[in-house]
Amino acid sequence: MGALYPLGRGMDISRFKAIFSGLDIAYGTYRIDKTREDGKQEGKAVVVRNPPIDDLWLAHLKGEGPSLGIIPIRADSTCTWGCIDVDQYPLEHKALLQKCRKLELPLVMCRSKSGGAHLFLFHKDPISAAEMQKTLRLYAAYLGYSNCEIFPKQTQILVERGDTGNFLNLPYYGGSGTTRYAFNDEGSAVSLEDFYLLYDKYCQSEEAKRIVPIVQDDYLKGAPPCLEVLCAQGFPEGTRNNGLFNVGVFLRKSFPDTWENEILSANQKYMDPPLPLQEINLLVKQLKKKDYGYRCSSSPIDAHCNKALCATRDHGVRSRSEGPRIASLSKYNSDPPLWFLNVDGNRVELTTEELQQQAKFQIVCMNKINVAPPTLKKAEWEALLNSLLREMVESQAIQQAPEDTSKHGRFMDLLEEFCTHMQSSMERDEILLGRPWTDEEENLTYFRLKDLEAYLVRNKAVDFTSVKIAQRLRELGGEPLPVLLKKRTTRVWRIPAFKKQEEAFAVTYNKKEPF
Repeated sequence: MGALYPLGRGMDISRFKAIFSGLDIAYGTYRIDKTREDGKQEGKAVVVRNPPIDDLWLAHLKGEGPSLGIIPIRADSTCTWGCIDVDQYPLEHKALLQKCRKLELPLVMCRSKSGGAHLFLFHKDPISAAEMQKTLRLYAAYLGYSNCEIFPKQTQILVERGDTGNFLNLPYYGGSGTTRYAFNDEGSAVSLEDFYLLYDKYCQSEEAKRIVPIVQDDYLKGAPPCLEVLCAQGFPEGTRNNGLFNVGVFLRKSFPDTWENEILSANQKYMDPPLPLQEINLLVKQLKKKDYGYRCSSSPIDAHCNKALCATRDHGVRSRSEGPRIASLSKYNSDPPLWFLNVDGNRVELTTEELQQQAKFQIVCMNKINVAPPTLKKAEWEALLNSLLREMVESQAIQQAPEDTSKHGRFMDLLEEFCTHMQSSMERDEILLGRPWTDEEENLTYFRLKDLEAYLVRNKAVDFTSVKIAQRLRELGGEPLPVLLKKRTTRVWRIPAFKKQEEAFAVTYNKKEPF
C-alpha cells in the first residue's frame, strides 16, 4: 500500500487508545510458544488478565511484538465501539464499502489481519452492549452477512467471577507498514491520521444518532426483514425463483384473498427482470398445495436473516422449538473450571456438570434468569455443545486462572503455611504434638500426614483425600518413612523445606486510634 505517515518514538497514543478503549482489566494477544526449524513461530491467542498498559498500545502501533487485542465490552456492560467481522475470502473490499455507503450505514471499514473486513461502529458515549449488538446485527443483515461474528459477543460479563468476554485484534498494527488499514469513502487505504478523520465523520452520538431505520414499504408491512432488504436492494442473479417463492409465502399471509394477483404485482415490482408468466403460474400452483413456511436456510434470504427482529413481525417466523438464543461460550480455566454462556442476552455462570447435563442447565436458567429452555434430543444437545466449544476455541475465549486459584495452587499455599507459619517443633519428638519439624542442616521438613490433613480441613480445603495429598507430596520430591519418636516408630513424611520468612513485618500503630 505504500508508506503512510511514519511513527516517531514519542508518538501520541492517546487518541487511538481513547477510540478503542474497552475492558480495562484484561486484553488479548498472540503468545509465541515455540519457533519451528523453518523459522515460523507458533503459538496461540490468549486473554491476559492484566490492564492494557500504554506500552502495549505503543508497541502495537510500532509493530513491535505481538499485536494488541481489546475486549470492547466493559465491566458495566457498556461499550463505545463494536464490529462486524466479515471473514469471507476472497473479499471485494471496495464493493462492500460501496454497499455500506449506498445504504448510508455509519461504518468504518478496516482490513483485518487475515484479509477480511472489520466494519466498525463507533459511539461517542458509552451505550449498552445489547444496543450495540442489536444495531450491528441489523447492519450485518442489511449487508448480507447475517452469519458473521459480531463484537461485542456478550451483552454482559461477570467480571467478579473471572469472565472477560472476547477480544478483537486492533487495526494499524505496525503503523505505516500495516496491512490492517482503514479505507476512505473512495476505497483507498488511509493513514492513521486519516482514520481519525473517518472516525470523526461516522462516530455516533445521542444528539445526532445516525442509526438507519429498517426499509419502509407499506406493501411489505409485517414481512420478515430479509424480504424487506432484498426487495429494496434487488434479488441477486440466480435467486429470483426462490426469492419470489418466499415473497409468495408472505403474500399468502398478508393478502389471503388476493395473494395470487399480488404475486404478479410483486414479480413486476421486485424482480429484475421479471420472471416469465409460465414460471409464475407454476409457483402459484405450488403455493396452493399447502401453507408453506419461509425457506430461511436457503439463498438469498439466509444471508439477510435477523431472527430477533423477524420474531417481532406480524408475518415473521416464531419458532417455538428454537427456544432462547444460546451463544458465546467462554471458559475461566480455574480448577474446577467455570463456564459463561449467553442465554437470551443474559450471562449465565455454569459448572461443567451444569453445562454438560441439559436438565441441570435448565434449572440454572430458571433460577438465575427466569427462562426455561426447551428440552432437546440428546444428539441435538451434544451437537449444540460441540458447536459452542469449537467457536470458543476458535475465538480464544479461554482464560487461564491465576495459579493460586487452582486446587494445586491452593494446596501449595496451605502446605507452605503449615510448614513455615505454624508453631514449629523445637525438637523432632514434638512432631507428635501435631507440629512440623525442619532439619536445618538437611533442609528437610518432617510431619505426620494426619496433621497436614487436619490443617487442610481447618482451612476448608476438604476436597483433598489422603491419596491425593500423598501424590502431591511425591511430586514435590517428598517421601514417607518411619522415624523413632519417643521410643516408638511413627510414620511421617519428609519434603524439601520451604524458605522461611526471615525479616519481621513492619507494624505501624496509630496512637490516635488504639486497639
